[in-house]
Amino acid sequence: MHLRKLLPLFAAGALFLTACEDGEDDHNHIDISFLEPGDEEVVTDASDVHIHVRFSADEENHNVAILVHPEGDPTDIILSLDEHDHDQVIDLEVDVDLSSYPSGTEFHVEAEACEDHDCAEVVTNDIHFSIP
Repeated sequence: MHLRKLLPLFAAGALFLTACEDGEDDHNHIDISFLEPGDEEVVTDASDVHIHVRFSADEENHNVAILVHPEGDPTDIILSLDEHDHDQVIDLEVDVDLSSYPSGTEFHVEAEACEDHDCAEVVTNDIHFSIP
């Protein structure tokens, strides 16, 4: 008899949990992957450095951007790329010549993606690499 009284309570609780999970599924999440170079990698040829960043969204991308500069000098912008696209996966790829920098220079790659169209929610990631 007591179970029959509790059954509506369990049903309401199950409905509440399902509603919360559905709400979470509506949130677009973006993963940023640095395919080249790898974090802390020493690239082999400073004159031909391939930079490849992938933005993978649960639903869709909006604005994505990458920025490359020498570590400790964000005013020396080597590369600034951005793209506005609604694809689920966006790959930003470019080759840069870093041979004018001294051997051993460390570089900082920053990536940013808007998880919504108004860019109210932003996800960022970064890596470092150096030249021989």
